[in-house]
Amino acid sequence: MEEIKSSLLSQIQALTLLSATGNTDEILQSLKSAETLSFPGKRQEEWKYAPFNLPDGTDFKIKQGTGKISGNISIESFGESTVLVFLNGAYSELLSEKNLPSGLEIILNTSSDGLIAPYENTIFSQLNDATRSLGGISIRVAPKAVIEKPVIFLHIQTMDSSWSQPRVQVEVGERAEVSFAEIWKDQSTDSHVINSITEVKVAKSALVKWLNFEKGTSSLSMVHQTRVETEEKAIFQHITIALGEGYIRNNLEIKINGEYGDAHMYGLTLGDNKFLVDHHTFVNHKPENTTSSQLYKGIFAGKSTGIFNGKILVDQPAQKTNAYQSSKNILLSKDARVFAKPQLEIFADDVKCSHGATIGQLDEEPIFYLRSRGLDLPTARMLLVQAFASEIFMKIENKDLRQMVEEEVLSSMDRMISN
Repeated sequence: MEEIKSSLLSQIQALTLLSATGNTDEILQSLKSAETLSFPGKRQEEWKYAPFNLPDGTDFKIKQGTGKISGNISIESFGESTVLVFLNGAYSELLSEKNLPSGLEIILNTSSDGLIAPYENTIFSQLNDATRSLGGISIRVAPKAVIEKPVIFLHIQTMDSSWSQPRVQVEVGERAEVSFAEIWKDQSTDSHVINSITEVKVAKSALVKWLNFEKGTSSLSMVHQTRVETEEKAIFQHITIALGEGYIRNNLEIKINGEYGDAHMYGLTLGDNKFLVDHHTFVNHKPENTTSSQLYKGIFAGKSTGIFNGKILVDQPAQKTNAYQSSKNILLSKDARVFAKPQLEIFADDVKCSHGATIGQLDEEPIFYLRSRGLDLPTARMLLVQAFASEIFMKIENKDLRQMVEEEVLSSMDRMISN
């Protein structure tokens, strides 16, 4: 493991020295910090159910922005949208939309300082920081701008035995309204890692809606960090849909910095085979009169594993906080596992905070009722699972994106139920 890490660090160092962009001294300093860290394992509380393991004998190399797309990538299912393409971790001007909507600006290469400090500082943060000036982008939405079409970050992975590090920074101006979606398409066939960071700053009275659609493969290991800060009266909604195979770790960290700020988080996971999905959320209520809600649902079959670890931190000044957190999970096989750990840390007196978690099998009573009406067992199970997931589907307001996600999810459900 240490040999692989040393090789990885040397690859990043060689890459930065050859690059004409970025501050080499800052990058090398970031790498020096990373050398003191290790990949998280079972002994670390936040990772004990999903330790990160690199495949043995794999020589990972940083290959930002290189590679060739296999076949055609259809974007018709996205509907009317602005599509920005990342190829193997780096933004591609050639493949991305040229005509941007009014009020939206793209700046090549991200800030060398980053936008938001991480709640959990791991080797993944350090490594991504080291290459953020090599293919990352910054997005700025002008104050009062209303971006009607969703802005889609289409991440395409084509390189085997690679380590890609996408970096997106977004700043949304006061009273602006915009929707974003991150969509991941994996064309690799051999083991590879995606280590991604997304940072979002939401100014006063702005509205931001975010969809993260992840379809893992057996060869993919993904660690994705999303960091958000919101100001007074800002609203931020985040939806994560995860399905497929492989290993996915999602860290979603939201700091509600302004009074009357709202944050809403929803998730749906379909786990089959040996798919491992770990959702870690952290919401920090800092001032008075703020609201947050979390609803994560999971459906697990085969030998899949689902983890939900959600923490709500209410600071002492954050009186009149209203925070809700829920994890609901269905097990379709005896070998599937779910670990749920909702947490509340409250330092204010006048608050309304609650959390809960449920893990169980499909209820036999409605299955019996549906079968008594002439449905076979797979159809009855499919209807119940679909009804369970529909609450999350309906949170996706854009009809084209909702239809695309729903079709993918229902296809995966059908395979899970049939097996």
